Amino acid sequence: MTNPLSNIKSSIFSVDNEQQFSLYEQGNSKFDITFSVVEGDKDYFVSINYNSNVYESNIINNIIDSYIEVINNIKSYNDKIYEIEYIPKEEKERIIEEFNNDKFESKCNKLYHEEFSKVAKKYPQRCAIVDNYVKISYGELDKMSNSFLAHYLRDIGIERNDIVPIICDRSYYFVISMIAISKAGGAFLPIDNTFPVDCIQYILEEANPKIIIYCHTQDIIYNMRNDGYKMYDLESHNYKLNKKKIKNINKPEDIYYVLFISGTTGRPKGVLINHFNIYNYLRKFVGKKRKFGGKKGKEEKRYCLYKILIKENNIHNVLALTSFSFDISHNEITFSLVHGLKIILADDILSNDAELLTKYIIKNNVEFIDTTPTRFKLLMKNENFCKALTRIKVMMFIGEKLPMELCRSIHSYSKCRIYDGYGPTEATVICTYKEKKEGEENKISIGSPMCNTKLYIVDKHLKIVPVGVEGEICISGFGTGSGYLNRKDLTKKKFVECPFGNGKGKYDDKYGKIMYRTGDLGKWNEEGEIDIIGRMDFQVKIHGQRIELGEIENTIKEIKGVEYVVVIDKTKENGDKYLICYYYNNGKEIDGNVIREYCKKKLPRYMVPHYYKKISKLPLTSNGKLDRKALPELSKEDFMKNDGHIAPETKTEKELCRIYSNVFKANEKRNRKNERRDSFITLINDEFDNKYNDLKKKLLNQKTLSKDDEDTGFLKILCKVMDIMIQDAYNSVTTIPS
Repeated sequence: MTNPLSNIKSSIFSVDNEQQFSLYEQGNSKFDITFSVVEGDKDYFVSINYNSNVYESNIINNIIDSYIEVINNIKSYNDKIYEIEYIPKEEKERIIEEFNNDKFESKCNKLYHEEFSKVAKKYPQRCAIVDNYVKISYGELDKMSNSFLAHYLRDIGIERNDIVPIICDRSYYFVISMIAISKAGGAFLPIDNTFPVDCIQYILEEANPKIIIYCHTQDIIYNMRNDGYKMYDLESHNYKLNKKKIKNINKPEDIYYVLFISGTTGRPKGVLINHFNIYNYLRKFVGKKRKFGGKKGKEEKRYCLYKILIKENNIHNVLALTSFSFDISHNEITFSLVHGLKIILADDILSNDAELLTKYIIKNNVEFIDTTPTRFKLLMKNENFCKALTRIKVMMFIGEKLPMELCRSIHSYSKCRIYDGYGPTEATVICTYKEKKEGEENKISIGSPMCNTKLYIVDKHLKIVPVGVEGEICISGFGTGSGYLNRKDLTKKKFVECPFGNGKGKYDDKYGKIMYRTGDLGKWNEEGEIDIIGRMDFQVKIHGQRIELGEIENTIKEIKGVEYVVVIDKTKENGDKYLICYYYNNGKEIDGNVIREYCKKKLPRYMVPHYYKKISKLPLTSNGKLDRKALPELSKEDFMKNDGHIAPETKTEKELCRIYSNVFKANEKRNRKNERRDSFITLINDEFDNKYNDLKKKLLNQKTLSKDDEDTGFLKILCKVMDIMIQDAYNSVTTIPS
């Protein structure tokens, strides 16, 4: 439940010497938690009575431990309450040290382009890229990236950390250019050719490049030329010139790539990822992770991503489906090339046509797919695509929360292994992963930290929270980037000093001290894995109640036939907030009122969406993520048809509605002007939801109300009781004989 601590009763009372007080009394709990402090003659007794359907015993034990810790530390309290330590030392050490204790080699002093060249030298004849009918070997790719391109970029003055944008369609030219830029010493900046021209121009202004590399994007480039940028066409380049290896000038702390992602200001922000960040993500080694149990605990094998995904599953062919401007593409391309895999590159046409993509997958024997859940859902609408899943060995989902129903759907077609990867762009692709085995799809864990990565879950004061308590996920270690391009203010706000100690690696002194604040909500479980909750910015408050939109979405997804759902909040002219549910159902038509009634049975009334709109498809960004800003606005008909309006029926209801309308100062003229009606009954139900439940239960027990009234709102209940009282009063009047 959202806001689980809202249903708590606290009490303090005294007992005399003759009274007995039991710490082990069991029975029914009227509240989720009843916290009692009893003052005896010499001692205090603390009792917690809790609802076992809401809380597990370990969470209650943590609450007790935290309470004792606060009591012990309150004597050192000075000015700020939040400075009081509320986690026992042993628990804090378990979270910081044991949950994050990956013992891997600490050196991250290698460069991606040099590691790629080693692979190319080892497997020169092995196929590196399949681009429709074009095949390029590792040896050819290495020489083509050397050729004149890397030397040319060096000759025109490209130096360490110089940003070189690539505006290119989905072809092997992009792969050549990204390696060449790295070899020349620069940092590549992929720009999706489907971005609006204004967006591209803004990115270029931020990057201030010495040169722009492009291919098959003449219409966009024409505008860029007019802005005075130096341009270079990849297609016209002679790749037979100067194939000699170019001398390296880079260091591990140099920028490897820049990715622009959406920003809260409406303008994209450029994330800076260094060479040692990407190398830490790509490497092959095997490390160890201590099992929980202190310093004497046994150690278990803990493998890197390559071992888990590629080697154990005998993967050779990887589908590249994602936009080059999205960090998932580095799982498909950068990761594959440094491990000698074959990239099956899907162009723009194939990426957006499930039928053509299915044939391409079968033809090239694709074994590994890495994409977002939303994009994959759309592909699975094609029956032939679903049948082709039997060929896939491993699927990796990144970028969004992985719905359990999608996992079940995939498992119904294929025996492939499914992995849920978590990690923001600022932390180099992913920093945790978890296999979703058949029958375990409902587990919300995203796994434990990857090699040389530490995750912390903190409160708003950056203090560690106990196991089972939600907080903001923060990331530290070799995968954490160096900030945002030209945004010192935002970098300072999001990349903060890590207060929890550092490792002993070469770059820990400089980068292990930095902690990235993700804005994601999560909590540790007892297994040392993180359960993802949602986004801090997807939390809203309505009528003073904190609401996690993801919880509403997950509830609605339980309805049979609902394929996907999005819930957003909007604000009326008077400042009141309301919720809109967008949904798509496959098969039998599902009316919005059906969803509303289901939500009423499963969720607190304040979490039930006010409006429902069926849509034919989810709008996506170029990265394959849900584009919430592109969801359609509600029409006047939507408001009138599906606003949850419950018209007053009886004379009592009409009169009470009139009275409450005045109490809540409802402006009927404004409602008529907007051609929609706000339901006074719905409003009153929201206001009194927490106040009349006990009364309703009592009336049901007394059989004053019937079972049909169980889901009835406050106002109708009140009117029904008033009608009964009026009738009883009328019946009690003695009739005077004539």
